[in-house]
Amino acid sequence: MKSAKQEALELIDTLPDDVSTGIILEEPLFLQTIKERIAEADRGETVSHEEVKKRLEAWRRSNGR
Repeated sequence: MKSAKQEALELIDTLPDDVSTGIILEEPLFLQTIKERIAEADRGETVSHEEVKKRLEAWRRSNGR
């Protein structure tokens, strides 16, 4: 298994030479978030579409929208 440092270095190596510092900092965080969400889904820790709609509607009502 690759270390986090090795993964970060490999990711940075794929970016173009003129990439901004902001992208260099954001890209690993973005990929880590995706990996975490995939792991959650693999464990069945998801919310149904219907539940999301209910929560969204409740949130809208609570904020007076």
